[in-house]
Amino acid sequence: MVRVAIVGCGKIADQHVQAVQRIPGSSVVAVCDREPLMAGQLAERFKIRGCFADVEDMLRATSPDVVHV
Repeated sequence: MVRVAIVGCGKIADQHVQAVQRIPGSSVVAVCDREPLMAGQLAERFKIRGCFADVEDMLRATSPDVVHV
C-alpha cells in the first residue's frame, strides 16, 4: 500500500485525492493545510482520518510514502 498525504487543501486538492483513489494499492492517509477548517473539510468529504494544520506533525504521525503539494 502506497500511503499518500496531501499538503494544501484548496479547490484542486479534491482532484489530487480523486487521482490517488484511482491508483490501485494507494490510499490518502492524511491532509494538511495551515487553515484547519480547509483540512477538516477535505478530510470529511473523502473520509480521510489524518487531518493536520502542521506538516511536520503530519509527517511524524502518518509516515506517508508520497506527499502531494
